[in-house]
Amino acid sequence: MTSRKLLLSLVVLVIGVAPMLAQKGNGLPSGMKKAYNLEVIAYSGDNCPSGDFTESNTHRIAVKADVNDNPNGVLLSALVRQNDIMLAEGPDFRVLDGNACNDGVAQFQLPANPCAEGGIDAPCPVDDPTFQEYQVWARLVGKPDTGVNVTTCATDPGADLLFDTADDYVRCSTESWVSVRKSGKDSAPKFSNVSKQLLSICADTTVPADGRCDVRYALFASAFQDYFWNWNTTGKAHAQLFFLAVPD
Repeated sequence: MTSRKLLLSLVVLVIGVAPMLAQKGNGLPSGMKKAYNLEVIAYSGDNCPSGDFTESNTHRIAVKADVNDNPNGVLLSALVRQNDIMLAEGPDFRVLDGNACNDGVAQFQLPANPCAEGGIDAPCPVDDPTFQEYQVWARLVGKPDTGVNVTTCATDPGADLLFDTADDYVRCSTESWVSVRKSGKDSAPKFSNVSKQLLSICADTTVPADGRCDVRYALFASAFQDYFWNWNTTGKAHAQLFFLAVPD
């Protein structure tokens, strides 16, 4: 092979493998530092752990196994919360109440994270939002065939556009993180980028609704309030979430 052909072959090879080199063996991207990690672990409903897991800045939230809940469109006055992880805006990541297994509600604090330049209320791209501060990557570990279906939801002010009135209802994103723990020797758990699903609400505003995303809002945008993750589970699913800081 001539030197010219050899050089061309090497260039093609490098271009071809470059995307693979951008990730570690566990699926996490290279060049991003971990800002926080969180474990969300499902327990049998008759064996929920005690306490709220807030001591010593815990990194764990307990939810209930085998929960299938869809609060989308439910009036707030009629809502019964199940495996809801309420999201609070704060300067850092912190578990404020780590037990949704025993009473249906946990609470997790995380910083605001615009998904477009211009601040938290700036319009976000529907298809390819660029989160400004951090991303969240997640995987399932634990027993095969356990799974999660996680959706970001919030309180919508309803037709009167006023919060804390009778027509307030739950608005859930059209996107969800859906994952099942696979079995087999070639099914080692790998992280995937779930930032769109867990850090924003993609809202269907068409009347009548068609199930498609029309507009995207970052967590804590003023269009909604009381943001939360609706955390559905199949079996005793064990999820690991890594919050990775976006490089300056």
